[in-house]
This record gives sequence, structure tokens and C-alpha cells, in this order.
Amino acid sequence: QKGGLALYLLKDQIGADRVNEALRDLIAEFAFKPAPYANPTDLIKRFRAVAGPEHQQLITDLFEKITLYDVKVTDAKAQRRTDGRWDVTLEVDARKLHADGKGKETEAPLDETFDVGAFTVEPGRKGYDKSSVLAVKRMRVHSGKQTLLLVTDKEPNFAGIDPFNKWIDRNSDDNVKEATKAESLAAASRL
Repeated sequence: QKGGLALYLLKDQIGADRVNEALRDLIAEFAFKPAPYANPTDLIKRFRAVAGPEHQQLITDLFEKITLYDVKVTDAKAQRRTDGRWDVTLEVDARKLHADGKGKETEAPLDETFDVGAFTVEPGRKGYDKSSVLAVKRMRVHSGKQTLLLVTDKEPNFAGIDPFNKWIDRNSDDNVKEATKAESLAAASRL
């Protein structure tokens, strides 16, 4: 199922219009014609043409290499602000791995944009619907440990990176974590 996931992620990152443009160009050149027929290289070439320079590595990772991502939330905290909104802090550990045909994995530099979100109900769980989404923001994520911040209008119960599992992740079960409530700034200022 990697092909479908790769196309969905590419659409998410560069936009449906660009993906459709690449597909239209491929069909226009090869439809109803004899050999040589279109091959994966022809499609990748068209994706590269429409994607722009900032997405070339993503295309390589999705279509030319065996690439796995390992992103996880190690801690999530929510703290009420004096204005009534909530600061959501996620501690994230992220890696990108390239595998060879025998399964040997080598770490590669990660510098991509991932969805980061805060929710009242964990995505994919009973009771989750669109009203459960408090905030989703695309943020740049790099290799290693990092802190990501969101602000919500309502109290969050869960926070995560790639909460909708768009990336090919080694373990997507660790992408979302229950947000612990930190002492509010208002209460702390009274001490």
C-alpha cells in the first residue's frame, strides 16, 4: 500500500492541482499510443517538474528510496494562559531512515513539514469527529529532539505530530499523547 500512501502524502505536501497536472501531462504524452509505454520514471519526472525545488527530496524519499519515518511525542503538556487560551507544548523525537533491499536502515537528515495538532478526543478513537480538532498546524520538523508549540482556544486532552498518519512511520501509535495539565500561569503568578 506504499504507492497509495506516497501519492496521498505528495498531494498533501504539494497540492492536488500539481499532482493532477503531472498526471494530465503523463496521459497527454502516452495515452492511446504504441510502445514505448509510460513507466514510473516518466511519472516521477513529471512530479519533479511541478513540485518545485523545495519538494525534490520528498519525491526522492517517496518514489526512489525505501524511506521510513520515526516521529513520536515523548511528552505533551497543556497550560492555561491568563487570557483563557491554552499553550500546548509537545516534546518530539524525529528521525528519517533509508533502508536497503535487505532491511539495513541508515539514518538520513530530516527536514520536512508535518501536521501538529491538539484535540479533545484522540484521532481515530471512539467519539472522535471534526469537532474534536482544536488546532492543526503544519510545522517544520528536523532530526532529533525538539519542542513544538501550539495555542488553542479550548482545553486540549491530546496532542500529536502526524496525528492523521500521512507519513510512513515505523510506529504510528506513538504520534499522539495525552496532554498533562501544567499549573496555569495565573495560578503560578499568585504564588
